[in-house]
Amino acid sequence: MPSGSIGVTVAEIEYFDASYQDIGVTRYRGNPFIEALPAPDESKLDTLTKLAHYPDEPTELILGKNEILRSLELQTLQDVVYPFPEYETVATSLFIMIRESYVSRNPLKAEDTQRRMAIATMGHHSYRFPSNWKTSAKGHMLIAVSGMGKTTLVRTYLLGYPQVIRHTQYKGTALNKGTALTCFQIVHLTLRIPHDGTIRSLCLQFFKEIDRILGTNYSAKAKSIPQIAPMVQEMANVASAVSLGFIVVDEVQNLRNTTTKGAEAILNLFSEIIERLGISLLVIATPAVQSIYENNVRNTRKLSSFGYTTIPPMRKNSEQWKDFCDTYWKYSYVRNQTTLKKPILDAWWDASAGNTAFAAMAFMFAQQHAIGGREVVDELAFERASKVSMAVLQPALAALKSGKAAQLQKFDDLIFNAGFREIRNMLGIQSEAEDEPVKEFLDVEDEARRSKETVNIRNSEDETTGFINCDDDLIPVTDPSIR
Repeated sequence: MPSGSIGVTVAEIEYFDASYQDIGVTRYRGNPFIEALPAPDESKLDTLTKLAHYPDEPTELILGKNEILRSLELQTLQDVVYPFPEYETVATSLFIMIRESYVSRNPLKAEDTQRRMAIATMGHHSYRFPSNWKTSAKGHMLIAVSGMGKTTLVRTYLLGYPQVIRHTQYKGTALNKGTALTCFQIVHLTLRIPHDGTIRSLCLQFFKEIDRILGTNYSAKAKSIPQIAPMVQEMANVASAVSLGFIVVDEVQNLRNTTTKGAEAILNLFSEIIERLGISLLVIATPAVQSIYENNVRNTRKLSSFGYTTIPPMRKNSEQWKDFCDTYWKYSYVRNQTTLKKPILDAWWDASAGNTAFAAMAFMFAQQHAIGGREVVDELAFERASKVSMAVLQPALAALKSGKAAQLQKFDDLIFNAGFREIRNMLGIQSEAEDEPVKEFLDVEDEARRSKETVNIRNSEDETTGFINCDDDLIPVTDPSIR
């Protein structure tokens, strides 16, 4: 958190009062949105260390408890966070992206005031989008199979940032005097592509998140908007009003569940967020997203303008695999403690294919079976865990072990099933909440009537919205994912 800041909750809004500091980067100097952010770590190693989490290891006292209590203590495994080398790359990118988002949106500059007014008025009156304005926002893609800690990494990193900062004055000058700056700055926002993959669902999720954070009621107004274009424009208005800096979009592979045009519309929306709103964007997905991106080269290029990171499963016999297992091995709750040797390492890898979540799951099952029984975790314990408790995951494990792209793209379909959810429930791992069903924009009987309505949203050189570019068919008027 920013040095000297104190969290305050007023009228259901939790915020931190801005405490400005110049970190010595010329590019960021004199920008209150950037100077209110936390100072950087001394080194990349410090950043990586912060992303790790190692709970207290079991003591002799804990190991002396009965089998029921030790089974409960075993749940500590869920709190372990092992940092991969790729985490450092992602964390560094996030640090830069959040700040770069605000470089071209300095609230003390006249062009930012003009940009805000142009967005708010959709190009009407005398407010035109600055012709010389250029986004400084970045896009980054984080791709890995489910269970490699993508979401955990980003969530853990963002815990080091206040989500809402209140600005009242900067170097003795009231910020809302002569500028269009609101008092609150939302630093980051996380969205998740819904299972239906519709643009309406995503838009409504955006408004609900803003309402949750600020105690506003934007979603009520959004629900009354019957068409896509004005709803997207409202998103632009709100994002600009709250000075949103960074958006994380998770589960992007869910776009497979919508139409080709629907997926393209959402990818276009992402590009517009970066280019027109100047908001940096992190896209998180599994390899299944490849089928969506391969036909959208232009958008893929924009969404990965600041890099592309993959986190592969750990290889058998690698030093990383051994270090990972050494770390988890310290959390053994069985009575008969043994040395971690190669036969156990191999059996452990065979039960997990080097996937972080599966490896932790296999270790937990191996201990569950052993506590109150053999009281030892060895290769036999992992083989039992794999064949008995994780039998439903064997097709997914086979896909991981193959290393083939075609098999990895099927990975989501192999693990997101009732059997996998049952395993997670057995281990006490909370599943993702199901998305709420969303009523679509147009009733079937109204489709013909509404399609005849003329929608005229201009985007010329003289009168620009700064966001919606309907002339290029970037954002459709109605939801293209409706079947």
